Amino acid sequence: MMKTATQNPFPKPTALEKVLLRELVRCAKSCYDRGWSWGTAGNFSLRGQNGIIWQSPTGLNKGALDPTLFIPVELATMQLVTPEKLRPSQEMPVHIGIFRAVPEAMAVVHTHSPNLVALSRSGKPIEFQGDEMQKHLGSKDHLEKCVIPVVKNPTPQEMPALADGIAPFIDRKVQMVVLATHGVYAWGKTPMEALSYIEAAEFLCQTRR
Repeated sequence: MMKTATQNPFPKPTALEKVLLRELVRCAKSCYDRGWSWGTAGNFSLRGQNGIIWQSPTGLNKGALDPTLFIPVELATMQLVTPEKLRPSQEMPVHIGIFRAVPEAMAVVHTHSPNLVALSRSGKPIEFQGDEMQKHLGSKDHLEKCVIPVVKNPTPQEMPALADGIAPFIDRKVQMVVLATHGVYAWGKTPMEALSYIEAAEFLCQTRR
């Protein structure tokens, strides 16, 4: 019988999770270096065992993130598993909502990629057609329309509701969702896979005709 987070109150990352957390930190550094997560912007998370999510802390520079600083959070309740000096990001509900809605998602990468943010200002879905890079986002070919869902950017008071409210906006074909005027959340089986979707989408936005 699998333990729940409550039954395992002092979780530690497994050997595999430690590897993936180091990869997640490399993703964060890459996003910082590209200007996608400057200041304290952006947040990152990993699905762990026994109902745990490892969430990056708030208020830290993402160019200097450390894998030992990720905070264990209970997927079912969004509660911290252990008392922590650091706090998880206020945007944690979006990560939780993605992990709840997409069982195969193992990592979530959130950045403020500038071209994606710019195209999200209308609040309408971001659409592409006729571009080769679409195939990396799930299109069968460049002729098929590729649609990235865009969700209204919530206030801090509204953010917790996205733990359940993000699910209707998730398109299982396109592994990302954008908060309008805010940033993009992408998921994958590994951190680098999730980051690759943001790279492809940002390229499509940058070269949009």
